[in-house]
Amino acid sequence: MTQRIRGITDEEAVGPARDLFDASNKMLGRTANLMRILSHSPYVARWILPFIAAVRQPNAGAVSDVRLRNLAVLKTSTINDCHY
Repeated sequence: MTQRIRGITDEEAVGPARDLFDASNKMLGRTANLMRILSHSPYVARWILPFIAAVRQPNAGAVSDVRLRNLAVLKTSTINDCHY
């Protein structure tokens, strides 16, 4: 399975998309692939970024064990036939 919606690159990110990339880098330490895809609708992405950070980042409020979070990410990737 290949990605259907191409993610926005760092060079293509302008305006609200650039702001989203900067926020993602600040909250997650990188621009996640999901943020690159959601940048096509930056106002939707702006809503979901704090949720993702709160679920995955301990310094943003995540209280689950890091191993459990990583297992959830791997299982979700496997279910969605993600190869990376």
